[in-house]
Amino acid sequence: MDASSLKAVADWMKTADLAEVVYRKNGAGFSLTAHGAGDPAVPAMPSGRFASVASDGVGVFQWNAPGKARKTEEGVEIAAGDVVGVIVTGSGASRPIIAAQAGRVAKIFIEAGQAVEYGQPLLLLESR
Repeated sequence: MDASSLKAVADWMKTADLAEVVYRKNGAGFSLTAHGAGDPAVPAMPSGRFASVASDGVGVFQWNAPGKARKTEEGVEIAAGDVVGVIVTGSGASRPIIAAQAGRVAKIFIEAGQAVEYGQPLLLLESR
């Protein structure tokens, strides 16, 4: 992706009030964050009030590990470090999805049992 295309995405992020965008497809992609002002390759953007929680792997999404209660619902407060879901990989191993920051779950984009890709947005957290 060239610099002009990344600038177009960064400009769109400003209008959407997003703090982070991650895109990956077929082994290529990009990541833009509002906190990347020190890196000249990443366009600087003001902090937004929403932050995306994205998949950090490939597999099948579940809201909770077997035997654990689901904690993640729209409108619920999440603390930094909370497990908001798990990804079950092809080998059957479970990877926790951990919230990097605290906030209220503003929007959920995923359902249990849905296949996910690396970098796919799972939910939006609204900073408090």
